[in-house]
Amino acid sequence: MERQEIIRILKQYRSLHVECERIRRRIIEKRDGMYDVQSVVMGGANVRSGDIADKVEQAVESMNCLVEHYTSRIIEASDAESRIAEMIDSISDSEERAVLFMHYIEGKTFAEISEKMFLSERTVWYRHNSAVNRLCAATPE
Repeated sequence: MERQEIIRILKQYRSLHVECERIRRRIIEKRDGMYDVQSVVMGGANVRSGDIADKVEQAVESMNCLVEHYTSRIIEASDAESRIAEMIDSISDSEERAVLFMHYIEGKTFAEISEKMFLSERTVWYRHNSAVNRLCAATPE
């Protein structure tokens, strides 16, 4: 498989994970909005019942859409993580595996990895490139 395709597959999980976190935060915001509507209703404010029903319906519909989208993206992220973990596990060198895991699953930079592994950034970069080259050679088109 080509190097660019291997890199794209490895990067896939991180972007999905970031998107899932963004959606999760939106769900929390929507939930808080639902609490605001509930407090208006419970407070007995002078609001027409149709307005309240419309707001509740909109909030519930919006929440359902977000939860559905979140669920599908979580499944996709889980599938990507499994595929990437399988690829990383196929690397025999433990340092190369560690570099790939920290970079693509944990989202660490080469500088952060070098600090954690007590290696120079150049060595981390070399381990990364070596691992990606191994994956290219081992992965069929």
